[in-house]
Amino acid sequence: MITIRKQEIVKLEDVLHLYQAVGWTNYTHQPQMLEKALSHSLAIYLAYAGDAVVGLVRLVGDDFSSVLVQDLIVLPSYQCQGIGRDLMKEALGDYKDAYQVQLVTEQTEKTLGFYRSMGFESLSTYNCIGMTWVNREK
Repeated sequence: MITIRKQEIVKLEDVLHLYQAVGWTNYTHQPQMLEKALSHSLAIYLAYAGDAVVGLVRLVGDDFSSVLVQDLIVLPSYQCQGIGRDLMKEALGDYKDAYQVQLVTEQTEKTLGFYRSMGFESLSTYNCIGMTWVNREK
């Protein structure tokens, strides 16, 4: 049975394996950045199979006008079991009063289909475009 819990404190060693399992090397090559990011998150929800962490959703933002889904990860061996959906439902339920919840994701039909099924829309729906600036020196 999978349980979802909102965590106030998340230790790097409890979740690094998730990032490694999905190949998010920006974090795995810079674990000190991930550790700091975890401690500065607005909220983190973990999915547990027994005592093992098998999924995570991490939010950042101001808790009022803008919340960003920064990371949603489910171990590959646990994917397609509704865990990602359960994590997102928990997070979106807690921040339902925020003006907007945003995310940036891969442009694959599988990923886009998942987020659309959760109620997310492309920014072009609102005659907007997303932009980002990346610190290339890190």
